[in-house]
Amino acid sequence: MITFGSDAIQGGVRDMWRNAISLAVALAFALTTTSAFAQAKKKERCKDGESEKVANYTPVKGVNLDWMIKESLTGKDGDPKAGLKWMTHRRLGNCIACHAVTKIQALAKPGDSKSLKAYGFPGEIAPTLDGVADRYTIGELRMLVVDPKKIFPDTIMPAFHKNTGFNRVIGDCKGLAILSPERVEDVVAYLKTLKQ
Repeated sequence: MITFGSDAIQGGVRDMWRNAISLAVALAFALTTTSAFAQAKKKERCKDGESEKVANYTPVKGVNLDWMIKESLTGKDGDPKAGLKWMTHRRLGNCIACHAVTKIQALAKPGDSKSLKAYGFPGEIAPTLDGVADRYTIGELRMLVVDPKKIFPDTIMPAFHKNTGFNRVIGDCKGLAILSPERVEDVVAYLKTLKQ
């Protein structure tokens, strides 16, 4: 035990040690709790419906682009209304993060924060999607959604229907495609409506 000349000093040292121990315990608890919270949060990152299922497809020579996927990934047409949902979903398709689409921007109502958040403020780092159905065939649109690097190797656009070949993937997202075959077809169905 540390001894000093007066009881007041000894009491002060004792309080200082108690406070230091309490602080250490509180810090350890906070770190443990924060780590557990971070782990729980981390596990929720890829829980928006990302797909383990990736359809088999064969790229063939395109008309306007080098490659296309001629056949539907599901054997049927997608739903354009659902395609709009995936194109504006902030964690799945999120096409409007990079592409402007006048038809989608028109859905944003001034003063309505919900519609502005969902449909307003498009990105401008990628080409506009206005008239995209006039520029490319359905098969080429499908290829651009599935794996745009097949056509444009240097693009920053992600492959939305691929689950291998990525770098630095978050643990619980490994082996998952951003969009299921059905959702790809929904997006393609919406893109088909974008004519000049």
